Amino acid sequence: MKFSERRQEESGIDLTPFIDVVFMLLLFFVVSTTLFKEVTQLKVELPEAHAKAVDKNSHCLEVGIDENGQYFLDGKPVGPQYKRLKKILAEKLREDKLLPLVIVGDKAAPHQAVVSALEVAAELGVTQVQIVAKQEARQQDNGL
Repeated sequence: MKFSERRQEESGIDLTPFIDVVFMLLLFFVVSTTLFKEVTQLKVELPEAHAKAVDKNSHCLEVGIDENGQYFLDGKPVGPQYKRLKKILAEKLREDKLLPLVIVGDKAAPHQAVVSALEVAAELGVTQVQIVAKQEARQQDNGL
């Protein structure tokens, strides 16, 4: 009797797809880590602010902005119109182009109104612009 030889098939796990997946993951992490390090290593120099008090004796133009976006020039109402503010401010600056401009905005004033006042100053060539914030008066605790 002749017995046929049985071949034993190799039983095992094909590692090729596993190696491909691991290689792709490795590549992904290497690339993303490299990009992440470049972004976090940017050196940014932030601007510094050195505020100095406005000299109350010197003449300056004061643009006030209330919570409704209304403009005031030296305490006189101008209205909410950007063009009207520009016209009146241009008339005031004809006498002295070097007058400093002080923008006093209410804390609830619309951001657009403040930006518009800054645009007017830039269009009219004002070189000295200050934005003023008033400090709240603190009540002193008398220990009561």
